[in-house]
Amino acid sequence: MAEALTSLTKLLVVMKIQDDQSGATLGFQQGGQGRLALSDVNYAAQLRLARRSQERQHPVGVSFGEGQAIIELIRADYDVPAQLLEEDADGARVLFQGHDGVFRIKRDHPESGRIRADLSEAICQKASVWFIAQKPDLALLDVLLAEKLGPTASS
Repeated sequence: MAEALTSLTKLLVVMKIQDDQSGATLGFQQGGQGRLALSDVNYAAQLRLARRSQERQHPVGVSFGEGQAIIELIRADYDVPAQLLEEDADGARVLFQGHDGVFRIKRDHPESGRIRADLSEAICQKASVWFIAQKPDLALLDVLLAEKLGPTASS
């Protein structure tokens, strides 16, 4: 499943939630929707995360399976990138001001170019970003400039 997350996980802001007897349909600020199944063992925790995203207008990481099925919601982090260390054999490395560890942008990530460009812009502007990372290797799955979400989405 970890490999699937790299290509399928996006930062999205939940705008609406419609509950029914089989789960919940989430509508996203960026367009589109996804479906949380009530039968998922993590349904309650994921629904709480979706409601928090809706209330605070903060993004969450959304992993899609078949069709509109949401297979995982991931809490997003908020920080200012401090340094982008370009390519090594696996990809680029990123250091954040408030997070320990060396985060990675894998060379084979389908949006690695956009992620690097957004991080470079944030570093130049000393601006904050929202991001999600896969553990334990701290591979960045998606990055979103905080300014693109507007002033209500800062932490």
